[in-house]
Amino acid sequence: MEKLARWKNIRKEELCKVEDPFFSVSIVRDNLKSRRYVQELCGVTDLLRECGLYSSVSLTGDQIERALRPVASGEWMLIKDQPFKPIDLDKWWYAKICNSRGDGEYLINTLSTVLGPGKWKIDDVRVNKVASSAAFFANFLTSRGDEGRVFLSSGKDFANTTRTVTQKWVPLGSEELDFASSSAIHRYGLEREVTQIYVEADDDWDVSGTSWHSRPVIANEEYEFKDK
Repeated sequence: MEKLARWKNIRKEELCKVEDPFFSVSIVRDNLKSRRYVQELCGVTDLLRECGLYSSVSLTGDQIERALRPVASGEWMLIKDQPFKPIDLDKWWYAKICNSRGDGEYLINTLSTVLGPGKWKIDDVRVNKVASSAAFFANFLTSRGDEGRVFLSSGKDFANTTRTVTQKWVPLGSEELDFASSSAIHRYGLEREVTQIYVEADDDWDVSGTSWHSRPVIANEEYEFKDK
């Protein structure tokens, strides 16, 4: 069995079954490209939702690459019964945190009173159910005029739905330490929330010049400078 899961949902005893991110990216990419013809990986829908994408909408190449970034960083892990190359627990930061877990606590919790340079990392994405349900209903009524089209087959069916993105301040990775001197200083584990709305807006990466996506756009990782 293969399944995708966010690092904080991985149990310590499952780490031996986590595939190396390099090979995970290849497997997930193939699944996303062929998802209408093969069985979808367990957890893919949650991954797409966190990346601001919806599983019922056909993905462009750029959108697939966006979904693969958290897999490449090890933030989202692919669990397999027999991984080709198990993840290196010393090399990958999120795997290291999982491996340092004890009695249900995470290593990052021990840093909750420590201040330091870092970056904002998406920790949770929560759909605002009441407001989004009203938007879905309005979109459903509108879609009835589109003869022959299945509801939820287009980005406009999700128009004006909202969600709350929670970002957490985490330490810089070993390859990012050069940025430490210019980084803002916050308490590790500090959280902030941003509300996004799903709209059709300008998109320089899309051939048409626009696309349906959540605004304001939030990167999976955001750096903050001292003077910001």
